[in-house]
Amino acid sequence: MESSKIDYIQSKDNKTIKHIISLQQRKFRQKYSEYIVEGVRAVTDIAKKGSLRSIFIRESKRNELEPMIQREMNIPSIYVVQDPIFDKIEHTVNGQGIIGIAKKRELNLQSFSIEDGLYIALDGVQDPGNLGTIIRTAVAAGAKGIILLKGTVDPYNEKCVRSTMSALSNIPIFEDITLSEFYDFVKDNNISTYVTSLENAKPYHSITYNPRTMIVLGNEGNGVSHDIIQLCDQAITIPMYGDIESLNVSIAAALCMYKVREQI
Repeated sequence: MESSKIDYIQSKDNKTIKHIISLQQRKFRQKYSEYIVEGVRAVTDIAKKGSLRSIFIRESKRNELEPMIQREMNIPSIYVVQDPIFDKIEHTVNGQGIIGIAKKRELNLQSFSIEDGLYIALDGVQDPGNLGTIIRTAVAAGAKGIILLKGTVDPYNEKCVRSTMSALSNIPIFEDITLSEFYDFVKDNNISTYVTSLENAKPYHSITYNPRTMIVLGNEGNGVSHDIIQLCDQAITIPMYGDIESLNVSIAAALCMYKVREQI
């Protein structure tokens, strides 16, 4: 593999550094359709998908990381960054000294090709760690796609990206979906929707799930909004065998996903 050109950055006013710092804000991630990836494994995995646009290496880690990058990755833009400046762009505690800028997948819900299988919809999940864990679990469970309704945390938030362990590039994710878009999508594609709720709900293990199933989960404190519940076909609940009211949403999502996968 031909070696990529390496540029050296030693100024905090460098336009490339300013660009990567801007990607810490959602509006710029949306504007440029890019997001930040940290760590050797995540950067390597995203690079294999062909989604990585550039790599930044901490200067003090150059001798350790550069041979691996040149050997395994065909990245057009590689930058070595002075340690004090790298400190401004790295957010992982005791990080590995490598950051990438990845391009977001361009997806459109209306043109998404549907097949039988498991789908996930999230309404107002706020914790990036929870969302990242759900995305990672959805990939493991073989889910076909994830719908994030308006009010759900950005999946390209740095904390969420870290917790997905690079699963972001392995499943279609649709952001900022409105109530009407959600309704049209499930009805037009004959998807059966099962919402986690305590009202008029059946135990999740007593349900016969349809071949084209969507599990709908909600906010950590308030659950799924009433408007979404009204649109869903069946409310389901996970039995609590101990003295506790509810489960963490990422745990609930995992249980529901694998319960569905036992059937479809």
